[in-house]
Amino acid sequence: MTGSDASPLLLTLKPARKRPVSKTGRRTRLRQIFVVSLARSGSTLLRYLLDTHPEIASPPELNLSGLLSHVVDVWTRSNEARGIVLQPGAPLPPEICRRARRVVDEIMRTFADDTGASVFCDKSLTTVDHLQVVGQCYPAASFVFLYRYPLDFIASGIEACQWGYNAYGFAPYVAGNVANFVSGLGNYWIDRVSKMVEFERTCTSAHARLYYELLCDDPNGTLTDLMHFLDLERDDTLIERTFDSDHGHGPGDYKIDFTRSISAESIGRGATIPQLLGPGQVSRINELLAELDYPSLEAGWRGNLAGMLGLRSAKDTMGEARRIAEEVVAMLSARRPPSVGGAHLAFLPMYVVVRAGAGSDAWMLVGSDGRFTLVDEPVDSGETSERPKVRCAGDVLVRVVGGELTLGQAIHDGRVRYESAPGSQPRDTRPRRALAALAAVLDAGDET
Repeated sequence: MTGSDASPLLLTLKPARKRPVSKTGRRTRLRQIFVVSLARSGSTLLRYLLDTHPEIASPPELNLSGLLSHVVDVWTRSNEARGIVLQPGAPLPPEICRRARRVVDEIMRTFADDTGASVFCDKSLTTVDHLQVVGQCYPAASFVFLYRYPLDFIASGIEACQWGYNAYGFAPYVAGNVANFVSGLGNYWIDRVSKMVEFERTCTSAHARLYYELLCDDPNGTLTDLMHFLDLERDDTLIERTFDSDHGHGPGDYKIDFTRSISAESIGRGATIPQLLGPGQVSRINELLAELDYPSLEAGWRGNLAGMLGLRSAKDTMGEARRIAEEVVAMLSARRPPSVGGAHLAFLPMYVVVRAGAGSDAWMLVGSDGRFTLVDEPVDSGETSERPKVRCAGDVLVRVVGGELTLGQAIHDGRVRYESAPGSQPRDTRPRRALAALAAVLDAGDET
């Protein structure tokens, strides 16, 4: 894959080591899996799925990697006090790794014995900070790296932290830029993903790369591949049992216990995130996206992430944009003709474009009389370029016309966005005035 705007996501695997077995066919030791992920990327969902497998025990986040690093540090300092100094960059002595594992293994074995599992899976957000230590202490473990597209991650992070950024490890990143939460979470994504990708490059242990989007779009296929990688039997009833099983209480996705199925609805929601990332951030994120075979940020902001990734869920929405546009035109036709005047007339006619699913955009023309008509996508011309253009995500205009939310709310949430011309000035008032004209058209007239 090349990271182009139209490439499907793939599961990339380095085969896991075979399970050690005795002459009777039974496993002789506990195996370890480490799920490595940043927050708001589906790691709790993946933990629930793995924990449902009869051979895997995966409790809530225990931050075992932090404990492992602490024990390694204690023994390293103890050796230094005895005159045994470890050179910078040198591998950890096998004796220190063994002593550190002894502490963590006891915790893992306790959970595994409670359920009769032969595999322990640790899913902790802090693992990404201790990858080198974990990799040296557990070279026979399997590592699963789980990624999510950055715009969708930022949208989910902001939604989950409406009342404060003290969870998920976001605070240090947001505190450095309280005027721009998008930028703060962008730095979090860059930092965590950079560490994950760098470890993947040098990792000699068995490891797999998973994508949140593929897990949600095709959970059965993804889990089949994952179980094959882990050398575990496939469980055809695993997904349906996941949401009926007890997975312990602890840190994780606050919504998952109220969920009954796996959905792909959140894929692409980040297209509505305001373009508040700095040039340096955009450049670095695009470098990482190319390495992860994701579309660029510029493509993500245009929308239709599921379609660009070639996901199955996108095929169900090929004609959705046109259906939405037709519904908007029908709803507005049931109202009295709007009376638009004053400064608003200067921004009519304008184009209103609906983007939804993997199909073509649907275009509506708002005439000087304020009426909406469905039109074919116009050929780019001087006249087309000069007309104001507003892009709408999904069915947001249906909800605005239906009174579920105001246009101002939709604009604030990024679901309705004025498409500024290249090179426009930051203080240009045209976008705001054009959106005000659209609001006037939508608010004019009552239903007959």
